[in-house]
Amino acid sequence: MTSLAATATHLLATSQNQSIGIAAARQQIASEKAVAGLVAESATKGAAASGPPAPPGQGRRVEIRV
Repeated sequence: MTSLAATATHLLATSQNQSIGIAAARQQIASEKAVAGLVAESATKGAAASGPPAPPGQGRRVEIRV
C-alpha cells in the first residue's frame, strides 16, 4: 500500500512540475513577443523620424597613420 501512495505522490508532483514548466514557458514566449513588438514599433518610429539617409561617406571615421 505504501508503494502505491508513493507512486501516486510522485505522479502528482511530476504533473505539477510539468504544469509549472509549461506556464513558465508560455510566459517567456509572451514576454519575447512583447519585446519584439516594442522593438519593431521603435524601429518604425525611428525610421520615420530620422529623415533622409546621410550622404555617402558621412559618419565614417578614417584614421590614417604615417
